[in-house]
Amino acid sequence: MTRSPNFLSMLGEAAVAALFKHWIVRLYTPGELIVAHGESGRDVFFILEGRARVTLFSENGREIFYGDRGPGDIIGEVSAIDGKARSASVVALEATRAARLPAPAFRRLVTDHPDFSWALLEHLSSGIRHMTDRVYEFSTLVVRRRLILELLRRADDRDESTSRVFIDPAPTHFELAASISTHREAVSREMSVLAKGGLIERCGRRLLLCDLTALALLAGDEEEPVFSRREKS
Repeated sequence: MTRSPNFLSMLGEAAVAALFKHWIVRLYTPGELIVAHGESGRDVFFILEGRARVTLFSENGREIFYGDRGPGDIIGEVSAIDGKARSASVVALEATRAARLPAPAFRRLVTDHPDFSWALLEHLSSGIRHMTDRVYEFSTLVVRRRLILELLRRADDRDESTSRVFIDPAPTHFELAASISTHREAVSREMSVLAKGGLIERCGRRLLLCDLTALALLAGDEEEPVFSRREKS
């Protein structure tokens, strides 16, 4: 699956130099909060190394995943723009280096560097499209189709000549459930069905998607699932 370019890769040399001049870099340990939901901070963060997760807990303690962030990604820009409290938490999933940019410096970059402003607009537009797609999925698709779409989103870059691809590391059933708004038992049941159909396979710490074309068809074809057609043959 083709990845969208990360935020820092879209910037020109002048904007990057301005970032280097004003940001402060530190290391976050696995499980450490980078941003806390509800806090009043306005600073913006950039992931330099490692991986972090955007997450939120409901009133009954259910965890909801909004997505992972990796090298080059921006975090906390919404609060820096609208001045409101943080809308979610961001926690380091592994040892992560992140740069903290003070809110005043962020605003100067937006004003003084058009390429930074345009990259920010593209980033926010991408976020809106992503949320629109997810609302549609949660509102209209059954668990199996939501699960397959999430697996396809997580698939690593691949050679177009092959229909097999790994997800590394393999997500837990709990992670997948939190990502597609369902419970772990439903994910476990559907993953078992896909495995029995030969469409996915656990390989150590990795998950192999055995046939991307078949999975894509299954995600859009509720009347006659791909694995059922295979069983008939």
